[in-house]
This record gives sequence, structure tokens and C-alpha cells, in this order.
Amino acid sequence: MNISSPESPQPVVGSGDGTAGDIASANLQLGHLSGRQVMGLSIASFVPAVGLAQVPAYLAAYSGRSSWLAMAASVVAFTIVGLFVTVFARRFIGTGSLYSYIRHVFGPWSPLVIAAAMIPGYIVAIMSLIVGVGVFFGSFLVSVGLPNAAGPEIQLTIYALAALIAMAISYRGIDLSVRSSVILTIVSLPIMLIITIATAFSGNVDLAGQLSLNDFTFDSFLQGLAIGSAFYIGFEGSAALGAETRDPKRNIPRAIMVIPVGIGLFYLAGAVIQVPTLVDAADKLALGMSPNSVLAEAAGVGFLSNVSDLVLAVALFASLIGFFNYGSRVVVSAASDGLLPSALTKVSTRYNSPIAAIVCIGIPSLIGPALLVWLTPASPLEINGYIATLLVYFWVIPYFLICIGGAVLLSRTHAKRSLIVNLGAVLASATVLWLYVNGIFNPGPAPLNALPYVMIGTVAIFLISFTASIRSKKSKPLSIEG
Repeated sequence: MNISSPESPQPVVGSGDGTAGDIASANLQLGHLSGRQVMGLSIASFVPAVGLAQVPAYLAAYSGRSSWLAMAASVVAFTIVGLFVTVFARRFIGTGSLYSYIRHVFGPWSPLVIAAAMIPGYIVAIMSLIVGVGVFFGSFLVSVGLPNAAGPEIQLTIYALAALIAMAISYRGIDLSVRSSVILTIVSLPIMLIITIATAFSGNVDLAGQLSLNDFTFDSFLQGLAIGSAFYIGFEGSAALGAETRDPKRNIPRAIMVIPVGIGLFYLAGAVIQVPTLVDAADKLALGMSPNSVLAEAAGVGFLSNVSDLVLAVALFASLIGFFNYGSRVVVSAASDGLLPSALTKVSTRYNSPIAAIVCIGIPSLIGPALLVWLTPASPLEINGYIATLLVYFWVIPYFLICIGGAVLLSRTHAKRSLIVNLGAVLASATVLWLYVNGIFNPGPAPLNALPYVMIGTVAIFLISFTASIRSKKSKPLSIEG
């Protein structure tokens, strides 16, 4: 894959196994990020404070006191998915994440399919984060006396400021992005930790009731599995920084696996602590009270409920910075292969950032929520639910292919382990596929029931356009190495 800049030569970043790796622009800071930096951005991009506030609440609504089992299953499944991603990350250095990896197994067609899902997927991910900032910051403003903060005018102002500031930070370079995201994450996490710890000491954890599985049903388990798994979407984003990371074959796999293992167990612990209180307060949640407010009130730290909305908005903004960095590099990778206009490969010589790609994903990510706010009667919270659900569907194809591809790659070199590897691939790919199938078999009310088909239609449109672009640039064919 060629990542070129018209302003610079193109040094090769080799894969180290005799197979050529991606070719990255010299204007990207090759080998610049330390292991701690890439790990910090990976964790910050997965907003542990927001996950602690939302994962147990969503699980409780579907799986009751048996939620911990569904969450544990999602931890196992996505740990296996992560291991298959690291099969590639330990062998190949890329700047396009799964888009760069899959070509090493399935050949020329597979990057086009993954790009057709991941590029709109990153746009939708950024849309979800922008709207999430609006939801939580708007809630905070309402709590301090600004009742119109959930209205379109203030929400659109929040969206624009969040998107433009995050884009500016991403443009100013990867160091500022990492620093900003990590600091904001550190600032945002303590409030939810205090609320959760206070809940743990409130006497309502009810371990015996949870372990009894009295309310367990297979349907509720599968619903909970889908909910728990949804919070891992995009967890492999740090792979897009492979060429810019020192010792990437060691540091990128660590940054990938910290999410399903470290953050996953963190969410599991949060679910065990919070779910009984949330189940008991189902009537308050139904009236629109936020989960963090319910928990804070029940644990005797109600004075933290309002400020928790503010810190959750801050945490989502930290994630927004990370996803702008990840998504822009996937766009540059696809553009360098001829799938998108070559102008999108431009990298700033001053800040070493892919400015054109940042703008490319930033504009539709801002326009989309603005149109939804103005053209639909849905609340910002409802809009965010629609966007987040659509986001899950976009990542099904990349994860499914990477699990199968990882098993194929391992079978080539570790034939004796093929049975275990193939069983793992079946389990992980089946879990990922369930995220999509669940949306068809258990459709929500409109427009949620249409979103699985919206995803397929969008991927088809992007795939057709990519194929047409490649055919129109026969003088610059898709470069598939290995």
C-alpha cells in the first residue's frame, strides 16, 4: 500500500518477515510514538468513564442480574477477536489498520470490502462521539439552569465546537493528540470511579443473587452479549498508528489487547457492582434519569450526579480526538491505493498530520448530526442511539474477515494448532456476526429496524465507487503486497 505525499519521498516501512509492508509518507512521524503514548491514546479512545456509566445500565435493561455472564462472554469473544488482529499486528506494520492487514491473506478484493465498511464506519463513529458530547454537556447545562441546552441551537453549537476543536488538535500533530486525550481521560475518570466505589459499599451488590442466575434466559443472554460486545467497536484503532510507533510489532499488539482484556474486565467489574442497583431503579431510569445520577443518589453521593455529566462529555471529547487520528490514517491508506482522490494523501510538513483526510472525515461527521437534529423530531439522546447502533453494524464485516484471515494465517505457520485456532475463529466470528443478525431478528422500532439494511446499502455504494475508482486509474493499480 502506498501512502504518498506530493511534498515528500516515500520510505518503505517493512514488515520484517520478507514481505513488504506499507509505504508511509516521510511527513508522518515514522517510529515516533512510544509504547506508553500509543497505549494511552488507545485507552483514552475507549472512554472508560463513559463505559463505566453506560455498559452496566444497558446490560441491566436486557439481562437483569445475569448481566455479568453476558459481559464475561463478550470479554472472552473480543479477546479472541483481538488475538486474531494481533496475528497481523505482530507480522505487518501498517497505517490502515484492518484495511492494511487483510490483503496479506485474501488478496486484492478484501481491502476494498473492508474499506467500504471502515471508512463510513469511522465517519459514523465520529458522529456518535460528537452527538454524545452534546448529550452529556447539554445535560450538564440543563442542570445548571440552561433549560434549552437540549434544543437544536445549543446542540449544534456544541457539535461544531467539539468537532472543530478535535480536528484542530488532530491537525496539530500526534503528540498533542495523545497528550490532550490522556489528560482529559485522567480528569474524567475519578468521578465515575467514586460513584462506582460508593455503590460497591452501599450494600446492594447482591453477589448471591447475581450468581444464582434466577433471571437468566438464553434470549436475554444473547441480547446482553450483543450490548456488551458493542462497546468494543473500533478497539483495534491503534493499529493505524503502526508506522508511527516505535517497535510496533510489540507495542501495537499491546495497545490493541488492553481494550478487550483490561477495559473489558473493568466494565465487567462495573457491571457486577452497579447492575443490582440499576435493576432496582428501573422505574427511575424509565422516567429519563441518567444511570450515573441513579447510582450517585443510591450510594449517597448525589452531589456528584450533575458534575458527572460534564466529565462524561470531556471523556467523549478525548475519544473524539483519538478517532480523528485513527480514521484519517485509514482514509490516507485508501486514497494512496487509488480508492479515494489522491489529494487525500496530503500530509502537513509542519505538523506531520494528514490534514486533508482529517477534513474529509470531519465534514460529513459534522453535517450528519446537524441534519438529524434539524430534520427529525428525535431527541439528541435518541439520535445518538440510532448512530451508535449503525456504527456496530459497520464493523461486523471487518471483524468477521479478520478473524477468518487470522485463522488462515496461523494455519499456514502453526498447522498443529489449527483445531484450536479454527474453533477460536468460529467462536469470535459467530459473536461478531450475531451483532448484525440480532438487529434483524430482534429489530427495534423504526428507524432502528432499517439500520442493518442501511449499512449493507452504504457498503455496497462505497464498494462500487471504489471499484470504479480503481478501474479508472489503471495507470496506478492497487498495490497488494504479499
